[in-house]
Amino acid sequence: MFSGEAKAQETLKEPLSASQKSDDGALVAYPNPTRDFIIVKAKNPSLKVKSIAFYSIIGTQVLEVSANANSAEVRLDKLKPGKYLMRYTLSDNTQKVTQIVKQ
Repeated sequence: MFSGEAKAQETLKEPLSASQKSDDGALVAYPNPTRDFIIVKAKNPSLKVKSIAFYSIIGTQVLEVSANANSAEVRLDKLKPGKYLMRYTLSDNTQKVTQIVKQ
């Protein structure tokens, strides 16, 4: 039953740094936030990152790259600062979406 009172949960946040990673369990992407590039790496060494697509927050595709490797560096210097959705496909056809911040 809802009592009408809300409790705030204290969250400890690390300062934004180049070492921050986006980790969704299948892939690690870093640094996030980023400026000019992002490194994506499949956590399972036997899998490859097949493709990576970036979408604006309104859903327009702005960049797509084929990697076909366990890890890849993707140049983002042509993207404007803002939030992007990164959709990737692994060699086992796993598809996931994660948010990337371009500074």
